[in-house]
Amino acid sequence: MDKRKLNLLRYLLNKCDNGYKVLEVSKILVSLRKYKNCFEFLHDDLMFLNQYKYIDVKYVDEESVCLSILDNSRIFQENLKSEKGTRRGYITSLIINMLFSGIMAFIGAFLAIIITR
Repeated sequence: MDKRKLNLLRYLLNKCDNGYKVLEVSKILVSLRKYKNCFEFLHDDLMFLNQYKYIDVKYVDEESVCLSILDNSRIFQENLKSEKGTRRGYITSLIINMLFSGIMAFIGAFLAIIITR
């Protein structure tokens, strides 16, 4: 799934709770700037999310959209959160290892210079 569809899904997850909800297309287009006020892109992405059972679209027109968030979306969101936490842990351990390696290299070089004199 590309970033534009992912951002749309996140937006819809924030705006919709349980059941069907009617959203204004103009507000969606303003909030998500990647659509550049192009309804056709939004419509295509909504149909993509509907096809893969992330949302259930009742109707879409150029003024409003009626949809419901399905369980697949919530599962997908939880997977993204856990993946983000795992990635953050890897980055933290990488930074700590880099600092530790740099300090040990400095100490090793310093000791080598002292011993060779």
